[in-house]
Amino acid sequence: MRSLLLVSAALLASCAAQAAEPPAFRLCTGSEAGHYFRAGHLLKSKASSVQLEVIPTQGSLDNLDKIVAGQCDGAFVQADALLVYSARNAQALSTLERAGVLYQEQAHLLCNRQAGIKRVVDLTKATTVAVGPDGSGGRTTWDAFVLADKTRYAPIQIDTRSGVRALSAVADGSQVQCMLWVGALNASFIKGDAQAQGDRIVLAGTDDRDMTTTAKDARGQPVYTYGEIPAGTYPRIQPAGLVYGTKALGTIAVDALFVTGLAWVTAHERAYDGLLRAFAAAKPQIQSLVQPQ
Repeated sequence: MRSLLLVSAALLASCAAQAAEPPAFRLCTGSEAGHYFRAGHLLKSKASSVQLEVIPTQGSLDNLDKIVAGQCDGAFVQADALLVYSARNAQALSTLERAGVLYQEQAHLLCNRQAGIKRVVDLTKATTVAVGPDGSGGRTTWDAFVLADKTRYAPIQIDTRSGVRALSAVADGSQVQCMLWVGALNASFIKGDAQAQGDRIVLAGTDDRDMTTTAKDARGQPVYTYGEIPAGTYPRIQPAGLVYGTKALGTIAVDALFVTGLAWVTAHERAYDGLLRAFAAAKPQIQSLVQPQ
């Protein structure tokens, strides 16, 4: 009898321990060298209601694929990735919930100085733009531009090079004249790598204002807003001002979003409340990470 009581007590203790254990939450982010991955670890440091695993991935579209496939429970994605993804798998968006906004990212168009391109609307079918591989931030935004305005952007040639390799190709200018890079202001890639090529590369405006009205998500809401890169942000690659210094550049901006899978949310509503509180607590650190003062 005593043995039976001991076994029962052990089982009850085991069940209680299991009940108290927070559920797992797999967060898809991006490259281990990128802001999404680092932001994921900041969220993890604040999250106590879940056992959060930060998973590196190939980018926003890969993240959405993994949520739909049940390989991740949430992700950080560009807002325009939802637009591009809906064109491929519209029903999948009904399985996602927008949990919040991390920060805004800017579309940076870097061009060879000799190409004479001052704004994104100056691109022609004779221009080749490096946008990165499928699923990357630049490629996702470019695909969204094409979806919103096929007449203007579909004829332009694209190249899958990215990062420093794409910068080198733009600096040379013979095969690739521009590259599209999407990220927060003051990111190390632009402040460091791009400015190091400042004698041959210049920033062009991405202020195609039509994008703020024609590119809309599944709810009919604009995907992009109109913003600017302030004068002096990147002194070596911004166009010169009328009198001195550099001038501000108009840009298209897109939100970086935290999205979750509805299946996980429905199964763990109380833990999800805690995760949302953790996200709110981590957000100031995340924003200072991508926009250092």
